[in-house]
Amino acid sequence: MIYLTNDALDQAVYFEMRGKEALRTGRSFQQVYHGLLGNGVHEVEVTLKRRRGSVEVAFGDSALFCFVEEDALRRMLEGMMKEKTVH
Repeated sequence: MIYLTNDALDQAVYFEMRGKEALRTGRSFQQVYHGLLGNGVHEVEVTLKRRRGSVEVAFGDSALFCFVEEDALRRMLEGMMKEKTVH
C-alpha cells in the first residue's frame, strides 16, 4: 500500500497494488498494473498502463472524488509510475 495524500476530511488516500502483467503487441511492450485507490471509506479500481515513458491512468467514478480532486490523484499516480515506485 502506498500513501498518496490526505483528502478533505484529513483521511489518508492510498493506492494498493492488486496485480500486474506485461503485454506485448508486435514490437510494443507495456506494463499494466491493477490496483485500488481509496481513503478507507470509498474505493475505486485503477488501471495504470506504462509504455515508452508515458503513463495512462484509468479509473471509474467514485464518491472518493468528492473529497480529493481526481486530477490531483491522476498526477500523483503518473508520477509514482514514472519514478518506478511501484514494483
